[in-house]
Amino acid sequence: MRCSQKKFLKRIFRHALREVQPTALYRKYLHLFDNTLYYRNTPIPLRGDGRLVLAGSGKASRNMASAILPYLPSKPDLSLLIAPDSGRSRSFESCRGNHPLPGAESLKSGRRMLSLLSGLKENDTLVYLLSGGSSAMMELPEAGLTMSDLQDANRVFMQKGLDIHEINILRSRLSRLKGGKLTSLCKAQTFVFVLSDVVGNDLSTIGSGPFYPPPSPSVHPRELIKKWDLATTLSPQLIHALSQDAPLPPVETEIPHYLIGSNMDLLEAADAFLSQKHFPVRSFPESLCGEARDAGAMIAEMIRKDRGARPAFLLFGGETTVRLNNKPGKGGRSQECALSVLTKLQDIGNYCLLCAGSDGVDGNSVAAGAFADRQVFLCAKKRDLSAEAFLSVHDSYAFHRQCRSLLTTGPSATNVGDIAIAFLY
Repeated sequence: MRCSQKKFLKRIFRHALREVQPTALYRKYLHLFDNTLYYRNTPIPLRGDGRLVLAGSGKASRNMASAILPYLPSKPDLSLLIAPDSGRSRSFESCRGNHPLPGAESLKSGRRMLSLLSGLKENDTLVYLLSGGSSAMMELPEAGLTMSDLQDANRVFMQKGLDIHEINILRSRLSRLKGGKLTSLCKAQTFVFVLSDVVGNDLSTIGSGPFYPPPSPSVHPRELIKKWDLATTLSPQLIHALSQDAPLPPVETEIPHYLIGSNMDLLEAADAFLSQKHFPVRSFPESLCGEARDAGAMIAEMIRKDRGARPAFLLFGGETTVRLNNKPGKGGRSQECALSVLTKLQDIGNYCLLCAGSDGVDGNSVAAGAFADRQVFLCAKKRDLSAEAFLSVHDSYAFHRQCRSLLTTGPSATNVGDIAIAFLY
């Protein structure tokens, strides 16, 4: 891989990441005028005669909380943030939740959040900060189920490759905190600020919609059980819980949600960076979806067939899935997407591709993503590594590690889905 191309792609990615940090996004979407907070042109009545409470859950919750303090009418009286780590802060109470599967710490965090929210009064004001990862980090099983049940269910959902909308239909039946169920448990005047990692920004899907009931009618879990043959892999108690005709949670008041960042912001930031340098850019929002290897095949086909001016850039955004086998290796969506591209463009030069997750953590690895180009292919050939073989067992991390094509940034404290940047020259 030519170092200069790799470095330039990393510059684009890092610039785009800075523009989707909560501080930058709040400047874009929020403003104060005459002591009133506005979301674009909509006033948000945060002032009340009760307590001001700041809570949140997800990969970006702590960063979102720090950034929103200047927009609040006063210092929060109470706070609770659930994040991937239990970092200390003088400003907030916080606790850790497990990810990508819920665990013992997720259960403790879920209980703490439920205790906080159920104790609020009608004259209190709750500002809730929601970002991707919340579904696993904050959990409380429905009656009759255990955390082990939820872990088994989530593991099966991911292995079989259910999309995020299907997963959340099922998760909501198994959890006391998902599918809008916090709406009826919390009496406080509530405002939810959302950082979306979901294609289409469906508010009932982001973080499993703790304050946003799923739309009705929807696909019944029984249809998903049949579609994905879940009865052969899930326990009888899980199948029983999923099969019930559970009513939607009662909603007396619709909770306002404010989208303060999404994958589109990430693509726009990358596009603006390149446009300022007068590079031709073609952007394809929400094009990364479905299986990661299929998304990679799509990108490879577009690179192969592109006949535009050079140099130029193609931008792809969204979030894919990976249907795992019983004993998958290490890696994630972005590394697998890059590996898939490599299998399709073995005879093609004059391109360099970066695939990465905006949260800085791709799947079960420490990498944010990976690169693909002719040099990576030649390195693999020299080392007698088969990209197809590694792809078939979902061991993309091992392949990219040996080819030195990993992109490692560390956790980014934001989460707006994935991006792929193709440099054509």
